[in-house]
Amino acid sequence: MIEYKNQTFRKLYDRGDALRLEGMRFESCMFENCAISLTKDIHLRSTVKSVSIKNCAANGCGIGPAIFEEVEIDGLATNDLLIIWDATFHHVKLAGDIGKIKINPWAHFVDRTEATQGPFTQSREAFYQSIDWALDIREARFKGFDAAGIPARLFRRDPESQAVVTRELVNAENGGRLAQADGNPWLPWIRGALSGGSSDGVLVTPLGAPKKTRDEFLDGLRKLRDLGLAEPD
Repeated sequence: MIEYKNQTFRKLYDRGDALRLEGMRFESCMFENCAISLTKDIHLRSTVKSVSIKNCAANGCGIGPAIFEEVEIDGLATNDLLIIWDATFHHVKLAGDIGKIKINPWAHFVDRTEATQGPFTQSREAFYQSIDWALDIREARFKGFDAAGIPARLFRRDPESQAVVTRELVNAENGGRLAQADGNPWLPWIRGALSGGSSDGVLVTPLGAPKKTRDEFLDGLRKLRDLGLAEPD
């Protein structure tokens, strides 16, 4: 395994290079203005396999529709929001203090035409029907986490701070209960995610956020379960 420690990587860009990064370990490293797998061609995705990241930071970085397999990240600071564009995950573990992460179901930030997005969506959906789990987030303390395009059943999660919400629960029968949840901090996420076509999603409490914010989301999660709007564990 190749190991890197206390190093800074700047302006490394992968624009459809179909890289294969395998057998690497990064500890206390900084990634500045780097990007991987920025491509609109499904055949030019890059693969990251058997890689370990510990106590690193990503500033101004971007992640396109890469393929992540057997990856472990333990501690990752982000200067703002780290956006991941339609990457796929297989046996990827996130643990420790993690910044703000958003996983989008779109492969490109602008081009969402069927010609571009269609192959990625079809490949992702078929892939997620064939694996046992995608992401293990049980030991992660996110400042913020939002993921779309990954079935909730493929998450390994902490039942105390992470819950599943489904379109079936938030349907016409339970619609009146949404009014009872007025002011709940999770409502914007629920309405946005399920209106976007997803059948389910995972609510992940920002345990790395300030205590007041963290407690508001934990209490909101409990109230959603009491109302039957989130699955009990």
